[in-house]
Amino acid sequence: MNIFRLLILALCLLVLSACAEKKVVPIEPDTTRLETMAAQAWQRGDFTRSQIFYEQLLSEVELDRKEAIKAWQRLAFSAFENSDYLMAMRALNKWAELEPAALDKWRWHEIYALSLKKTEDEQAYVLYLENLYQDSRTTFPLARKAALELTLTHLKNNRYAETAAVLKGLYFRTRTDEQRSGLERDYLELFLDLGPELKQAEAHMNRRKQLEFPYNIFWWAVHQQYLEEDPARWPAIHPLLLDIAGQGQLIDRDFWFGLLEKWEKELGKPSTRIALALPLSGDFSTAGWKILRGAGQAHLDMTSQGMEIEIKTINTDDPEWLKRLARMDDISLVGGPISRRQWSEVLDSGLHEEFVFMSFMPSLENEGIQGWRFFPSARDQVRVLLDQAVNQMGITDFAVLYPEEDFGRAYAETFWSQARNMGAEIRNIKSYPPDNPASWNNIVSSFLKTGEWEDQAGGYPDFQAVFIPDTLSRAQGLLPQFFYFNQDQLLFLGPMLWYQAYSPDKLEQQFFSLALTSGPWCTIEPSEQSERLVSGLEKTLQGEADFWVALGYDFARFAARSGDLPPAYEPEEVNRFLRNNSFYDWSMAPISWDEYGLASQDLFVFQMDRTNLARANTYRLNWLMEFRTQRKEMWMERLREQQLQE
Repeated sequence: MNIFRLLILALCLLVLSACAEKKVVPIEPDTTRLETMAAQAWQRGDFTRSQIFYEQLLSEVELDRKEAIKAWQRLAFSAFENSDYLMAMRALNKWAELEPAALDKWRWHEIYALSLKKTEDEQAYVLYLENLYQDSRTTFPLARKAALELTLTHLKNNRYAETAAVLKGLYFRTRTDEQRSGLERDYLELFLDLGPELKQAEAHMNRRKQLEFPYNIFWWAVHQQYLEEDPARWPAIHPLLLDIAGQGQLIDRDFWFGLLEKWEKELGKPSTRIALALPLSGDFSTAGWKILRGAGQAHLDMTSQGMEIEIKTINTDDPEWLKRLARMDDISLVGGPISRRQWSEVLDSGLHEEFVFMSFMPSLENEGIQGWRFFPSARDQVRVLLDQAVNQMGITDFAVLYPEEDFGRAYAETFWSQARNMGAEIRNIKSYPPDNPASWNNIVSSFLKTGEWEDQAGGYPDFQAVFIPDTLSRAQGLLPQFFYFNQDQLLFLGPMLWYQAYSPDKLEQQFFSLALTSGPWCTIEPSEQSERLVSGLEKTLQGEADFWVALGYDFARFAARSGDLPPAYEPEEVNRFLRNNSFYDWSMAPISWDEYGLASQDLFVFQMDRTNLARANTYRLNWLMEFRTQRKEMWMERLREQQLQE
């Protein structure tokens, strides 16, 4: 065979091979190598490569269940670290399909919720966590983690009401004391970890709930933070922590008392000495002894809780009372006196520069400079009545009818200024001689500006409410005069004198069914402290509580928290202290002080019910005013028709 023929044969074989069907041999992926690269990237924290390799592994290789779970889990976490939140959620769902128990893991829900936050908004994130901790199927450890995370989110966004709601909601899910005590510690740690943000939240959390869970733990954290920053505040902070540990809604009291005892070992156990300057033998002795009774009950309560307090009593009816006070050592705060004459004696003696006096009087000259007030003022009485009438009932037009004496004139001026400040109008103001009741009918007629028609039918004055700053006994003679002129639709407002003298047996209810007064003591819907006072007096057979008893009770407890009170010769510092004081558990209406040391008491507003004083019911008052107005309209219409027929 020559070379040419060999070449032809080779060419033919080449053509035949090209035309023949090709057989594809599959190439198996290097599973082991891909798994190794993915695992190594994961272990190095190289989440970019980890995501790439695990995505490739899951798409190209059929893994057994155990390996698939691990791969989806690592893919989810890697994608999250790479900000690929949609892939993270997809991988989490695949993981949960293969392993339902993954839904009991906080890390699963944490990544899913945060991914949801990134792909949608914070509202979706919050809603997810809310549903998670509220779901009855969620295990308690998981609900705890979700609630704590949600709490932190609310706090950082200044949503304080929502914070309290979450903490309460989680607490109600607990089943055992062990779970509850664990939450108490968790919450304390959470609040303390806030650092400076804790003080920011302080202004928005309710001080009056310092014994109620979870506010008590929040306030403990606040007090502890202040104490760590300035141990000199220990005398004032100690009773606050003691209150929370002893009276707060807590399960593990040993834990809280243990924290308190550590501070006591380090800083000592503070002791407070105060004085009460009260009339105990003269005209005002009844009030003086009641104040003393309330202070005695407070002393009993506080010492039983572990506080050390000493209360010195001075009878201001004793001519030597100021000398006795001057000889007292280690006393910086004095409660009293309650009369202007005795207060003048204090100023003349110069003792107001040595002691901080908190008087039990409605007004003080140079209040916030020479002395301070622990008592309701005329402004307090007027303010709450106007707030009820203007803001709660929608009344804008008022009149004032006042007695021709210093008390009436002072209250009339106060009402005028306060009404103007609230945007209300004073349509009429008139005085009357308090000791000449025979003249009142003509004065009320002139006050109502009645004419010929109105004398017969009543008409309407250009005001809806009347303020009468006088005693209740005189008011009982004045109000019927308005009814004589058919003005039964008016709202009558009276000072605290009405509250103090009210007796249902001596009051003609038909004239006072639209009357309001204000006062500092309320047994309707009592506070926790007022209940404690009433209960304590019953146990010790000391009779019933009233405003004067509550005044002594609250003052003694307030004074026990004033261990770092500045000296009287630094009134600006005293004012700052009073404005920022931490007293919260009032038995009577709460008192607060402004930057000038002026006191304000948030008095209660009462209706004069047939059997007792009742809290003002805005709906019923408005309804009764409207009913009487419509009834009067019908009567006047019939009267007009009769006149036309004549």
